[in-house]
Amino acid sequence: MTTGGLESGPQPSPPRGARTPLWSVGVGLAAVLVGVQSLAATTPFPQQVLMLLPSEGLLAGVGDGLRRGYGLAMEETLACGVQPPSLGLGWLPPEQDPEALLAGIPMPELLIAPPAVNLLPFGRLAQSRGVNVLLPLQRGYSLQRLPSQVGADRLWPVLPTRSLEADRLARGLLEDGNGKVMVIHDGGAEQAALADRFVETIEGGGGWTVGPTNEPEAIINPEPELMDQLRDDVGWYNPASLVVMTTPDSPLAQAVADLDLPENLTLVWPFPVRQPLPLAQLGVDSLSRGPGWDRFELVFEQRYGYPPGLVEAAGFDTGQLVAVSSLAGEKTRSWSLDWLDPKAKPLDLCDALQARRAGKPVVLRGAASRLDLTPGTPPAGELRLTPLKADPGASRT
Repeated sequence: MTTGGLESGPQPSPPRGARTPLWSVGVGLAAVLVGVQSLAATTPFPQQVLMLLPSEGLLAGVGDGLRRGYGLAMEETLACGVQPPSLGLGWLPPEQDPEALLAGIPMPELLIAPPAVNLLPFGRLAQSRGVNVLLPLQRGYSLQRLPSQVGADRLWPVLPTRSLEADRLARGLLEDGNGKVMVIHDGGAEQAALADRFVETIEGGGGWTVGPTNEPEAIINPEPELMDQLRDDVGWYNPASLVVMTTPDSPLAQAVADLDLPENLTLVWPFPVRQPLPLAQLGVDSLSRGPGWDRFELVFEQRYGYPPGLVEAAGFDTGQLVAVSSLAGEKTRSWSLDWLDPKAKPLDLCDALQARRAGKPVVLRGAASRLDLTPGTPPAGELRLTPLKADPGASRT
């Protein structure tokens, strides 16, 4: 249920204090009308679109960046000559069942889910209430089970899954001729899934995995004895690369960085590499990019005064999808997403709105991904590798 690697640009204003799960208008829903200037004008519910955000916890602060990206898409919609749809805003406590929370409330035309949610309740809600659900910040292990779960035909991930990071690392190693690898992970479910995906991709591309079992090894507690054994295994099996699926600054990452490993070994991480080590390193930037990233980055920074991150880009792409969905096509009903055609030529928002009005299939030029969406399937995107050469003078952590 984790998003994994979600990064937002600098936050000009901190998130407000802890919010109660109570709605504040009518039945208690806090709603905002998205206009050309801001997201702050409060209006009574119901609105055409409902965006739910986490009310507390580590991800509670993503709302500002998400809404700024979304708001930029609404401003562009208005500039294209189309009235933006209205937006209701509410907060969902972690692990709260959305169906229970929204019982008795008229459903919007589209629902935008919070990050890192349990997808099963949202699938049930989508099916029982007949609403399409956009998942702007869902990236983690839960997406692997999405196609087979209830309501999957109404659930639409906006960002690529984190497995794309494993694929990109594997392709990068194969391109450099470093396809002989040893793979370890920290025992977490998501990191174990990344390790398995990495092995599948690199072996499918002609590489191979070595080690005591030729499979990814879990090192949950990197005690000295286990790390000494890892060092000996690396020396015995002689991989070109040691792939370490973990999070930055984790105990496993620090323990691996401290090891005295062969000089010709490359350390591979599922996050951007910035700190030099005596060994060569390869990381991957989790900031997924789509064909519209360059334009979005420029316009966003001009509008808000800081460079966007993945959260802002996800908000913008979600806004683009909402804007085009709000138009009734000639051959499809309003607010469906069956107008999406992953094989079509990507269009900027104004052109996409015009094509939608004409009843034509459309694919949008995404900022964070290619937006080649199908129900229950994450889109594709481009990730950048972050190689770092060995620095013999660098101190170990």
